[in-house]
Amino acid sequence: MKTKFKERIDAEISATKFFDELPAEIGGYNLKKILSEDGDKFFYFSYENEKIHRTFTTYFHEETSEYKVRVKIGLTEFCLTKFFTNKFEKFTEILKNEMQTAIENLSAPANIETDLLIAEKNFGAWEYPKTLPENLEGFELFITPEKPVKITNGSYIILNYSNFEINGDLTIYYNVYTDNFSGESKINLVPNVSYLFDADNLKDLESKLQKNLSAELINIKKFSE
Repeated sequence: MKTKFKERIDAEISATKFFDELPAEIGGYNLKKILSEDGDKFFYFSYENEKIHRTFTTYFHEETSEYKVRVKIGLTEFCLTKFFTNKFEKFTEILKNEMQTAIENLSAPANIETDLLIAEKNFGAWEYPKTLPENLEGFELFITPEKPVKITNGSYIILNYSNFEINGDLTIYYNVYTDNFSGESKINLVPNVSYLFDADNLKDLESKLQKNLSAELINIKKFSE
């Protein structure tokens, strides 16, 4: 990180009591003060719930000169755009007003009743996922269609098998804008698009899961070793 940014960050931290007044715990998430740089980012603090594999992290991004929040659900990470700002005072203000709700929402599934585009799919009535084992090929069933996770750009995680020991997973997404399904695997946290699960409807997706799910998990584990 360039000296001018580091000096700016140090001055901002010294001029505020915000970081000293953070609660030690929010909704089952424990505070971890970081206050260190990593590449072009300076990380302030995070709230983590290791048991359910969820994290809320605050940082400054040198590349865009913005203060940001990134969340991690399982092995999937994405930014919460409502926290983006290029002013430190504004960032702490947004955190004061929005942080608790955002952290608590990490533990809650998407409210599909309020999103008509996904409610129409009625994933809760899809019988096939109810037959899936809790553990398959060394991976645990982490997210199911009954409790999807809303991420970014109209996408929802509707199915996820994760192996947290090897940082590998398989995720099935539904996108409300394109109205289709897609798959992605992670091997040592590196995402890889998988075209084996591309589908336009649940019937087609179910057929592809029956055919490819176990084999894809085996491959992820194989290449993670």
